[in-house]
Amino acid sequence: MRLRNTLRLILANLRRHRRRSLLSSLGIALGIAALFFLVGLGQGVRREVIEGILAKLPLNEVIVRQAPGLLGEPEPLDDAAVELLRKRPGVTEVYPALTAAFPCSLLGVTIGPFALPSFRTDLGVDGWDRRMLEAAAAGYRAVELGPGEIPVILSPQLLDFYNEGFAPANDLRRLTADQALGTRMGLFLGRSSFERGAFIERTGVVVGFSPKAVVLGVTIPLEEVLQAARLTRGAEPESYTRAYVVCDDTRAAAELGSFAQKQGFDIETSREAVEKAGLTIDAVTAVLAVVAVIILLVAAFGIFNNTSLLVSERSVEIGVLRCVGCTRGDIRNLFAGEAGLLGLANGLLGVLLGWLVTLAANALLVEYLPEFTFKPKNFFHLPWWLFVGGVLLAVVVAVVSAWLPARRAGRIPPAEALRKLEA
Repeated sequence: MRLRNTLRLILANLRRHRRRSLLSSLGIALGIAALFFLVGLGQGVRREVIEGILAKLPLNEVIVRQAPGLLGEPEPLDDAAVELLRKRPGVTEVYPALTAAFPCSLLGVTIGPFALPSFRTDLGVDGWDRRMLEAAAAGYRAVELGPGEIPVILSPQLLDFYNEGFAPANDLRRLTADQALGTRMGLFLGRSSFERGAFIERTGVVVGFSPKAVVLGVTIPLEEVLQAARLTRGAEPESYTRAYVVCDDTRAAAELGSFAQKQGFDIETSREAVEKAGLTIDAVTAVLAVVAVIILLVAAFGIFNNTSLLVSERSVEIGVLRCVGCTRGDIRNLFAGEAGLLGLANGLLGVLLGWLVTLAANALLVEYLPEFTFKPKNFFHLPWWLFVGGVLLAVVVAVVSAWLPARRAGRIPPAEALRKLEA
């Protein structure tokens, strides 16, 4: 049968059974729309957030950590190890850091003219080399410290938590990073709501923000953490928690990482940390996409049943076509072509529907989602292959679903069909 004649028959049959065919294949459009939406969201978050963060992170920095020590004693990241790292070729500076192992709490916060003297909470404390603290504060306006006050670096995420949770719940105004500078807080190093022993009291003053800072806590000078450790634990820790190593370039950073691993330390680069977050986003997107795949499978089952029913109902028509010269392949292609055309139409409909939903969802997210660090201007990214792939996937699902009934239609003997006509 010529292609032109096959197309005419396909269109005529679809018009004749348009309601049933449309209902049986509509699930493909919904599945493609859902898949289009979810993949576009995953691509958008990856491009706008992950790649945006990567562009702002120093690629010449390596974070060296003490290994877990699952097999024997771990290599201590002490002053000797820090000095060894500092002497490596291509290393510009090494900043040791220590996470406090003793309890810490906060009592009283003053933000400009507003004071919360009774506000109390337990929190985490990180100690940074003072030079690293100064580098983090260098991008902000200078804040003067009074006698007995110590500088504090906060995480931008903590400011987001304050603005979107704590401030509205307590009728407080939201703050920009610049407005939060100079915030003063009472810090009790060595004391918490559950543990009351020897402690050091300090007044912390916010002098800057850094994404490296502890999220739910404060980052203060390393010597303050060491002094509190001596008081509360009787001795300084034998090892730092980590060391930030700044190198001349990415090549020197790679060589330093290899050297640190040979010495028994764990390493992490800024790129690796963000790429891990990217893998998490991909995994969540894949899990959500399973919902769309399930919808497609249900739609495929509907097409299979509809095509099987049509084959039974049109057995006489099939027999007549075989008698006038149509081959088994012609009959099979006829039914597969009908399914493919339905898949094409529903694929286009699904992509259009998914595109419209992404436009609406993006507008709502940008308008109503609270501001947070690295909030993207566009939550969706729709590459060309997503449009083409959505339509092709719909066609493939439809054709594959109808293939077995189509093959069965091609094998119906003409004599059997004519006996049904006589009956």
